[in-house]
Amino acid sequence: MKILQTLDCYYPKFDGPTNVITNYSKSLMKIENSEVEIFVPRFPNYTDNQPFPVHRVKSVPSVEGYYQGTPGLDGKLKKYLKENKFDIIHLHSPFTMGKYFAKYGKKHNIPTVFSFHTKFKDDFERTLHISPLVNFMMRYIMNTINICDYVLTVSDGAAEVLRSYGYKKDITVIRNGTDLTYPANAEELIAKVNEKHALVGQKNVFLSVGRIVENKRIDLVLNALKIVKERGFDFRFLIVGDGTYKEKLEKETERLQLTDKVIFVGKVMDRALLSGYYLRSDLFMFPSTFDTASLAPIEAAALKLPSLMTRGCSTAEIVTENRNGFLAGDTASDWADEICRILQDKVRLAEAKELCHKEVYRSWDDVCLEVYDFYKRALQKKKKK
Repeated sequence: MKILQTLDCYYPKFDGPTNVITNYSKSLMKIENSEVEIFVPRFPNYTDNQPFPVHRVKSVPSVEGYYQGTPGLDGKLKKYLKENKFDIIHLHSPFTMGKYFAKYGKKHNIPTVFSFHTKFKDDFERTLHISPLVNFMMRYIMNTINICDYVLTVSDGAAEVLRSYGYKKDITVIRNGTDLTYPANAEELIAKVNEKHALVGQKNVFLSVGRIVENKRIDLVLNALKIVKERGFDFRFLIVGDGTYKEKLEKETERLQLTDKVIFVGKVMDRALLSGYYLRSDLFMFPSTFDTASLAPIEAAALKLPSLMTRGCSTAEIVTENRNGFLAGDTASDWADEICRILQDKVRLAEAKELCHKEVYRSWDDVCLEVYDFYKRALQKKKKK
């Protein structure tokens, strides 16, 4: 099976869908007789180093340092597609790259699959601010999605969001995974983090990993931790990542008088070192209600770190409350209460650490066996038609 995957953003820019398409490709390649190639926008002065073919398509500069693909203007792309045939096309975004390949699949009778990763309307409203522009972009992406033969989402909540956009056809849920596994040198990795941040002997270490942007709502955690501190608990909160909201978050940390408790680690690209941060921590903080199904809590579970999430958010579908993870209401006070309860019940926390690894952790290899089976069924339906 020859599989074409495409995305409108790729390295050196990094986000959830970049992680997904990379790990899909690595895992799908392990399946016998499976070939994977990905098509993404060209990025100046960047060289890919992946174990699968990465085709860079003509692009133009876009907002915030991104590059927008212009596949319709790329003669080399058209020549390559004419000379190389694919069995299935999988889109991970609905913009210029996604639209081009959705139309290409339709024209050449190739089954097309679209994965819905992001609450696009929320993003448009946050960045565009003008209703006519938001409406135009929503029509644009829904046109792309509706061209596709099949749609996957990463959670039931994501499926509900897509339905609210007006999508009426069938939706299949295939949840995300992670490439992280529990390492043999766990103590060594923990020691590195301890040394780097003077955490030897420190109890109650909390962690956040991901882009530092407003809709991740880390400020809610900070306000909760202010209350936790006032109740007499000692702790450290490690914030791993970078982003446009970091400076405001640092100022908020100062305002709340938490500078001695909060450590802004910065971006960590070394996956082994990142594992060390998960391993060293006692509780993963995930207050976002924006994400359709964040990868971070699954990464945490791989390293036996249970998550505290906002009750009702799509990402929280993967946990059973007070068993393999924890949930809180949508206020800083709710979070503070739940954090204090968790800290006072170490037995419950220890059990959650083991159970999240058994029940929440899921590898990309397992995910892609499910995806590959979905592809096979799509091809069988095509043959019947």
